[in-house]
Amino acid sequence: MKSGTKCRTIVDALSDEIAAGRYRAPSSFPSAERIVRRFKVSYATAVKALDELKKRGLVYSVVGSGTFVTKTAGRSIGLLAPAWSGSDFFPALCHAISAICQSRSRPLLFADTSSDSNEGIGERLVSLANSLVSERVSGILCHPVDFCEDARAANEAVLGVFRKAGVPVVLLDCDIVPPPGESGYDVVGIDNVAAGWRLGEHVISRGARRILFVSMFANVSSNMQSRLAGLHNAVAGTRGARVDAFDMPSGNGGESALADCLKGKLPDAVVCSSDKVAAMALKALRSIGCSVPGDVLVTGVNDTSIATLTDPPLTTIRQPCATIARIAFETLDRRRKDPDTPPMRVFLPAPLIEREST
Repeated sequence: MKSGTKCRTIVDALSDEIAAGRYRAPSSFPSAERIVRRFKVSYATAVKALDELKKRGLVYSVVGSGTFVTKTAGRSIGLLAPAWSGSDFFPALCHAISAICQSRSRPLLFADTSSDSNEGIGERLVSLANSLVSERVSGILCHPVDFCEDARAANEAVLGVFRKAGVPVVLLDCDIVPPPGESGYDVVGIDNVAAGWRLGEHVISRGARRILFVSMFANVSSNMQSRLAGLHNAVAGTRGARVDAFDMPSGNGGESALADCLKGKLPDAVVCSSDKVAAMALKALRSIGCSVPGDVLVTGVNDTSIATLTDPPLTTIRQPCATIARIAFETLDRRRKDPDTPPMRVFLPAPLIEREST
């Protein structure tokens, strides 16, 4: 076995043991001499492996005392979810990620922008990224910014911080570039094109021909664009079927603007980008005297608690949060062990959940 291969084997084995909590800080870490005896390698290879562990921020040395594990080094995971409080999906996903980290005894450090304002989002996220790096996290689970015009620049700045620090990253929900582009990062989420297609097929099977896709940030969100593309695919083979799109303003005027749009020409179905948007659509339809599903069919995406609390309850696409969390966690560990492995793009199937709104 070559020296470089031996060194990687040692680094991987000791990194796994650190992550498993075998060397509790401030207990002493194996010396170069102990590594030589255990792995049957040269002293130079043992020193090289220790240097690599130090470079990763997993251990540190004190002259005359030995080598020690950095506090929580290699065990904690950072979760960066910009403006998560404004989403009906991310609280559920964050809960699932927290649960998987607890089950694997891995501390989770959560960071979000805590602001609904897009102004200065890039600077705020870079600051959060630097804070996570300073905590010596072993890896990052990150949802890219996808709700502002300068999202691409903000995402590249944040990922640049992690890349410079050598911290592996797995992207949640979507890539930082719109499909079919690929950034080279691992990505775990659902197949949004298939989700849009599935919703389209469903409302068409219920007789809908005039379909309105309602979203926020549709002009900048790759997920919204993918769902709309899937919806267009669904109607492509149905005579007389068509899709129009309405990008609903965020804030207090959203429902009123949607109501005005609906008054102009009532569709057969309103396919919404999320359960939160669908709940607003139900209110807008009620305000103009329309019944659901009697006059209009309404669907959402995510299957959060909102979907069962609306009147009527929403037909929606279920996000498999527990599966996304597990695969993202395992992908991050794989990336940490082998930084040179080709990027993985995992887009999971998301089932349609039928309820009274259709």
